[in-house]
Amino acid sequence: MKIVIIGNNVAGTTLAKALRDADPNAEIDILTDERTPYYPRPKLIDYLEGKVQEKDMSFYPPDWYDKNRLKLTLSTKVDKIDPSAKRIQTKDAWISYDKLVLATGSRSFVPPLKGLPKENVFTLRTMEDAKRIRETAANSKHAIVIGGGLLGLESARGVCTAFPDIQVTILEYAEHLLMRQLDHEGAVLLQEWIENTGAKVLTRAETDEILGNDRVTGVKLKDGRIIEGDLVIISAGTRSSMELAKDAGLKVNKGIIVDSSLRTSVPDIYAIGDVTEFNGQVWAMIPPALDQARIAVKKILGQPGPDYAGTIPSNTLKVSGIDLTSVGTVRSAHEPPEPGFEEIRTISSDRKVYKKFVVRNGKMVGAILLGTKKDVVKVTKMIKNGDDVSAFKDKLSDPTFVFS
Repeated sequence: MKIVIIGNNVAGTTLAKALRDADPNAEIDILTDERTPYYPRPKLIDYLEGKVQEKDMSFYPPDWYDKNRLKLTLSTKVDKIDPSAKRIQTKDAWISYDKLVLATGSRSFVPPLKGLPKENVFTLRTMEDAKRIRETAANSKHAIVIGGGLLGLESARGVCTAFPDIQVTILEYAEHLLMRQLDHEGAVLLQEWIENTGAKVLTRAETDEILGNDRVTGVKLKDGRIIEGDLVIISAGTRSSMELAKDAGLKVNKGIIVDSSLRTSVPDIYAIGDVTEFNGQVWAMIPPALDQARIAVKKILGQPGPDYAGTIPSNTLKVSGIDLTSVGTVRSAHEPPEPGFEEIRTISSDRKVYKKFVVRNGKMVGAILLGTKKDVVKVTKMIKNGDDVSAFKDKLSDPTFVFS
């Protein structure tokens, strides 16, 4: 059996490894338009900060693909899928497949701002992006990060750390930072910490125009304010890279639509990772990509295995050096209240730890742990298992409470 994987990201690489482990005889081809073998995208921030060199970015040693008999083709864009002939086209050749997997991931979204394109305006999605940002930052005085989500905050931290003389301003159009992961109370605390490290944060700051002639000199906000800057990083989210699938006639919406076997609407074509939409949901996170890759292996090889039923959103990471875990249903402040939901919040006396637990019908369905990694594993397991917490629910508001 010949299996072709388009995309050498975490989804595609995890799948390739699992396929080889499950079937020593399968022919496995991986194609990517990037110049380098698989590297974890979160590591781009480490590169931006100067913590790692380009040669150390790869997740696996140079001979890993050959040892696992995985044919990796770099710097190669797939132009077309021909489902009827079961083949794909690159600029150099047609490549046949028995099973095709689309792990094409997502791309940075650039809003339709006035004044684009201009020099020294970037997104951060690839190694090449990170290299260009570092080169520009070395000669910059004021960096502006448009977007107060995870990547925007991490990009700001990377620039601040690597280039301490640069002034950094983060612009978030919404009422608070990390709208997807944090409620208002947690975001206010996070903003305090970020500003104590040197970056400036402006919320309710919607960008209208990128200023300058050929090269950026600043941005203009919708309310008329002007923020001067000579380097801009746009971090406004991502969009699924599904053009290839759409042109081939696969059903798409916000992503490539798949069933519980990760099959698309076209026979023998699967999709996993950021590009995938299941039950109306596009996660664009690492845990769902890993879940989908593990399940897709069995389906592709025709072996018995569980169906995909979705993934409970779970992120444990550092934001500006601060531990943050967001699991399950977090429910932001702007969402209308629903019957049965209880929100239990607590903050330590030194304002260094914030916790929020969301309980519904006696079961914990979501949590935020900011400033601590304690209890992360236990809380995540409770939420995934649907454990009843009624017996100790009243203790959750105690900042010193520790799960036994």
